Amino acid sequence: MLRSCLLSTMLWVPLLGISQTHDDGSPSPPLPSNALQGGWNRELNLANAVQWERANAQQPGRIEAQWNWFQSEYAASMGQNNGHLPPADREHLDAIAGTLRKSAPISFERHLADYYLAFPAPNAFAALRAAEQAAPDRTELLSPMLTMALLQHDPAAMRKWSLALATHGAIAPALMAAANDVLLCLPERAVLFTNGDMDTQPALIGLQHDPRHAGVWIVDRRLLVDATYRAWVWRNLGRSGPVPPDGPGFAKALGVAQGPKGPSATSANGKEDAPLPVYFSLGMDRSWLEALPGQLQAVGAVFRVGMPRAEDARALARNWAAMAKPVQAGPMSRNYLVPGSLLLLQHRQAGRTSEAADVERDLRRLAVANGMERELRQMGLINP
Repeated sequence: MLRSCLLSTMLWVPLLGISQTHDDGSPSPPLPSNALQGGWNRELNLANAVQWERANAQQPGRIEAQWNWFQSEYAASMGQNNGHLPPADREHLDAIAGTLRKSAPISFERHLADYYLAFPAPNAFAALRAAEQAAPDRTELLSPMLTMALLQHDPAAMRKWSLALATHGAIAPALMAAANDVLLCLPERAVLFTNGDMDTQPALIGLQHDPRHAGVWIVDRRLLVDATYRAWVWRNLGRSGPVPPDGPGFAKALGVAQGPKGPSATSANGKEDAPLPVYFSLGMDRSWLEALPGQLQAVGAVFRVGMPRAEDARALARNWAAMAKPVQAGPMSRNYLVPGSLLLLQHRQAGRTSEAADVERDLRRLAVANGMERELRQMGLINP
């Protein structure tokens, strides 16, 4: 019950935008920030969207205003809906994108707006390639291009775009700290299913700087809708037979819910290597978490998928002590409350007073920073 309650809670940390000015010297709305840059506050995104909508009305046809209006509305919807676009929001965004299609039909902004609206369908990546041709040096390309490299299982492109993202500072430092915590909790060889840009892309960057985890496979569950990507993952994890459909059933079919071994990987010489354990990001889509009841073991900044083991509790305590647990990573910081709460209960039930006090201090720090203090007090997890 506690785990379910914490997993379903969504809070957002307000961040300040950067002011601009119009050519006439009048103030302009703050530039929108995406989820990787810290744009996690829905109210702020909506307020920015209203201002950019007004700016667009005052200067019709101004591409900058149209594009910033689209980005603000998109960030607000994605943040509110855990990475999904509800039909009504999609229709509203498509109307905004329609102004770009009319005023700037071959522009970078038009093509990138079409990418976000179509993602993860194949035509999204056709739009992305058109955006790259229109303006190959725009930093807004870095994150989508890394996603396309993962989809196309292109190691060289993944290195290129991962390093470009890191070099241009397009990812909030706290997200990188959270990604490093994820990698710290994984063995040297594993499969990690991720949910979206915020947990996928920082982890991909982290792998470029962490040769110890060269055997970690990151699978973005959003891309499994693509049959070619799904088949590639299936075959390269050593599975045979028909490729399962998209969804949590894909993870089940890998064998991860059948016991502790998980799927097997096949090496380059065709011989079967040791079985690869499978892990889920803490922020995994709720439908995936609910599809594996009793199979999600919190071992730190990830869930191990499989039956419980005695080692899980030791791994959780060990990893919790070693993790940075950043408080300014928005939803990623909120996710720490799940394993931390479980560890706190374990310490209390075992009578480990000193260890429980240490974890409670960590939880209080995370809860205060993310607006969750009241909820954790009501659950009895932190004391007044």
